[in-house]
Amino acid sequence: MEQARLNMNENESKEPNQEDPVKTGLRFSGNCIKTLEGHTDETYCLQLLPNGELASCSYDKTIKIWNIEAGTCVKTLTEHTQSVDCLQLLSTGELASGSNDRTIKVWDIKAGTCVKTLKGHTQPVRSLELFPTGELASASDDRKIRIWNLKTGACLKTLRGHTRNVYCLKALPNGWLASGSEDQTIRIWKMKNGICIKRLRGYNGAIFSLELLKTGELVSGSRHKNIKIWEVKSGTCVKTLSEHTETVYCLQLLSTGELVSGSCDMTIKVWDVKTGTCVKTLEGHNDGVNGLQMLPNGGLASSSGDGTIKIWN
Repeated sequence: MEQARLNMNENESKEPNQEDPVKTGLRFSGNCIKTLEGHTDETYCLQLLPNGELASCSYDKTIKIWNIEAGTCVKTLTEHTQSVDCLQLLSTGELASGSNDRTIKVWDIKAGTCVKTLKGHTQPVRSLELFPTGELASASDDRKIRIWNLKTGACLKTLRGHTRNVYCLKALPNGWLASGSEDQTIRIWKMKNGICIKRLRGYNGAIFSLELLKTGELVSGSRHKNIKIWEVKSGTCVKTLSEHTETVYCLQLLSTGELVSGSCDMTIKVWDVKTGTCVKTLEGHNDGVNGLQMLPNGGLASSSGDGTIKIWN
């Protein structure tokens, strides 16, 4: 077992409240209670696992599995040959990862072994998204989105339309898929026939992150520094959140209904979506915030270009 250093903030040593924040009415407090260290370069995507452990991926070419409570790295997965940019938990309990080496790997987490490698993209894989039907979507710098049958490893469909790198994906109701790109557009795809049915415009920069609200509205973060909320059917932007000073790399919806955003400006902001106001700003990372993951106790994990993962209460 690998040991990773666990740094505790001197004034914030209490463990996260274990009560359900939805049932108790608790709001996200935003105190950093742990810092996980072990990656040797930038950390990117985070993924919560069924047993409560946390997976992280990095520019150092590895995926690490963390025991959050102990603050230790319990496993390192090391078959990618270049940086690992994205993770997705599968319905089988396996973990999928996308890399700059242009492959998608499927991992047996318990054994720590790669059980399948999906090949087809000709440039780095930037995002992965699982459909309720069990199919996996992948986005790449090759401007394509591929849909995979995970049982056979076959590519079922290739979606073409974006004119620049595709950075993010989000599964929508009714079998639709949203994708965000360097071409400054969000495309809405009907998965049954692979046709783009709508293009959302309104940015002067790349779209790096997508999230779905409980209302069915789509949220996007971009190089343009702001966050937009979209009514998907009409294709209209209904709200813009504008307090970050740099690129918005990641978004996460909390169980309280609040929205969390991470930015290159090194901050994490918590938003009241109804009013469009920032209710809290979390500071502690020494580089841009690349990934966010809500935790079962209502807390939050964040990854950063500083190579660390922080746990927030």
